Amino acid sequence: MTTLSYHSLTDASKAIEIGETSSTALVEAALARVEETDSRLNSFVRLMEDSAYAESEAATDRANSGRRLSPLDGIPIAVKDLYDTAGVVTAGGTGALSERVPANDARAVHLLRAAGAVILGKTNTHELALGATTNNAHYGPTRNPWNLDRVPGGSSGGSASAVASGQALGALGSCTGGSIRIPAAFCGISGHKPTYGLVSRAGVIPLSGTLDHAGPIARSAEDCALMLNVLAGHDEQDLDSVERPPEDFTADLNTEISGMTFAVIPSLIDGSDDAILENFEKSLDMFRGLGVSIEQREPLAGEENWRQRIAPIIPAEAGSLNEVVLQIQGQSDGVAEPQRRRMLRGLETPVADYIRALETRKIVEAAYQAALQGIDAYIIPTSPIVAEPIADDPREERPPASKLRNTSVFNLTHQPSISVPNGFDADGLPTGLMISTALFQDAKALGIAHVYQQATDFHLQAPPI
Repeated sequence: MTTLSYHSLTDASKAIEIGETSSTALVEAALARVEETDSRLNSFVRLMEDSAYAESEAATDRANSGRRLSPLDGIPIAVKDLYDTAGVVTAGGTGALSERVPANDARAVHLLRAAGAVILGKTNTHELALGATTNNAHYGPTRNPWNLDRVPGGSSGGSASAVASGQALGALGSCTGGSIRIPAAFCGISGHKPTYGLVSRAGVIPLSGTLDHAGPIARSAEDCALMLNVLAGHDEQDLDSVERPPEDFTADLNTEISGMTFAVIPSLIDGSDDAILENFEKSLDMFRGLGVSIEQREPLAGEENWRQRIAPIIPAEAGSLNEVVLQIQGQSDGVAEPQRRRMLRGLETPVADYIRALETRKIVEAAYQAALQGIDAYIIPTSPIVAEPIADDPREERPPASKLRNTSVFNLTHQPSISVPNGFDADGLPTGLMISTALFQDAKALGIAHVYQQATDFHLQAPPI
């Protein structure tokens, strides 16, 4: 059962195709793994066992009769509790919405179901996605499968923990400042933040319309590409959705990277943990051995205080988008601190500060696009740190200020960005490598990541739980 649970999505799909396993067996293995481990991990806030078994039986019948809908047909997928699921509570990790039952699936969930994927259940999230630990005051903390005393990252910590521990073969995450890539890095798996507008956010509880991205979390870059094939596409329900020609993100995974040039950004490397730096240098050496040239670029050289200028975006938009939710406030059924306090402060943001923040975001995007002239990708550590200890009280936690330093840049630029595992520290905690490319060059980012994973085995490692 454990072996089935640790199949890559890609291998599981091939095994279904040739009759080596079935969707029913994969779902049984996944749910058995949840039963075995989730009392310690707390990846899931609610399971959808009855519908999952029914969906797996239908997928098994389709496979037996040669009618599979897609490579995801029959694959058990977990869904972050920000994504609406028809008839199933979607609370966004807050007590204020604990009885909210949407009538329709989020667009991403709808697309997964249409492709035959089996939805296992809803995973824990940092409350309303405003945080990076998944230490939830209402649902409890999700724990890192590599060390149960450490955070899995956030806000998609439940999704990452579920994939890393073999509870699901893939998952949906969302990302406003690093909430797909940080959990992927901390849990030793892969997570892709697509280009802004490539994947619909319709039916996803919002945090920041300017910075929110929806995307896949899985064991490998190849798995992320398979999921993106299903998730990408224009959707009129998302006003920021971009209409693009259909694209097969798996077509060029085995791209030739010899002759490519990657850029290291010194300001996003300085101050990193020793293990982060050591593993990053090993990754650079590996790429050099594959014929890649490494240069240094500082896209925002000369721009002073730009981080302070963009700071109002998230609290201002989070407060505005969740103003009605903030009014649902009781002793145990409202929005907990410090999310409530931060959103209320955001509602007081001066309009001039917010406008300047939006203008600064455009400057950051333009600078990072321009600096890619002659460069194929940026390559930096996903985070300057490894997973920190879980705070006893989520209201008192103080995550390191540098934690989202690297990932948040690429939410601002709207560029595609993927994190893949690139080693461990002395205590066995995973580290992550982030690869980011120009707007809508998601296939290139995924291809570079895939080539890296063909030369390494970090994504094949399983946590000790």
